[in-house]
Amino acid sequence: LIAVHAEDQIRLRQRREQLLALYPEALGRPEDLHSQIHDPEAAMAATRRALELSARHGRRLHILHLSTGAEAQWLRKHKTSLVSTEVTPQHLLLDSSAYASRGSLVQMNPPLRSPQDREQLWQALLDGVIDCIATDHAPHTLEEKAKPYPHSPSGMPGVETSLVLMLTQVALGRCSLAQVARWMSLAPAELYGIPRKGQIAPGWDADLVLVDMEQARPVLREQVVSRCGWSPFEGWELVGWPQATVVAGVVGYERGVFNEDCRGKALQQ
Repeated sequence: LIAVHAEDQIRLRQRREQLLALYPEALGRPEDLHSQIHDPEAAMAATRRALELSARHGRRLHILHLSTGAEAQWLRKHKTSLVSTEVTPQHLLLDSSAYASRGSLVQMNPPLRSPQDREQLWQALLDGVIDCIATDHAPHTLEEKAKPYPHSPSGMPGVETSLVLMLTQVALGRCSLAQVARWMSLAPAELYGIPRKGQIAPGWDADLVLVDMEQARPVLREQVVSRCGWSPFEGWELVGWPQATVVAGVVGYERGVFNEDCRGKALQQ
């Protein structure tokens, strides 16, 4: 399996040099430049090239964190059995308008796109063009994120909120519980060839999460477990918060209490 972050690096380098020189007044503000540097054409060109190489050499390909509607439409027409792809909750639930209130906290690669791109990604996920959901977890600290653009790092924490964000979409009727279970559990295990993961069945690893679909509470900075201590979804009211997790049959978390002796292990294909 070859997994690629599909952005054309030559185009990104050229646009970075050009735009930073043309708009020096925009330095420090990612909302003015980042999405223009990492434009949809850079993503589309790299995705198209990766598919062509996969077909030419007969190699298994996975496109990481898809971000544009154009890529989704291209994959709808040209995706083969050798190719799979993923999308993140942030690309499904946020768009470029989030820069106004979140600034560099929502600066990521590839960047947030237009509302139209977001809706096209949703439709591609529901139609099976996109195979699974990932997080692209990058827990930069607030101090790092506060650096002026282009020195602010790209990326945001995602693991902690990924499931509850998608379960909230279930509660809103956007998708089903079975779909979320497949997108976030079974499909990743199948795509990466990881045995005994993704199902509740005899002989499979007892990796489980128990959630409360009736409990709604906001994302609060002081309750974030990640050491980065923040979330771009701060203030969002979400449902489906985990009540307990089981890792290979051992309870690792239960109602706010962590079992520090519970540890995962390296996966074998």
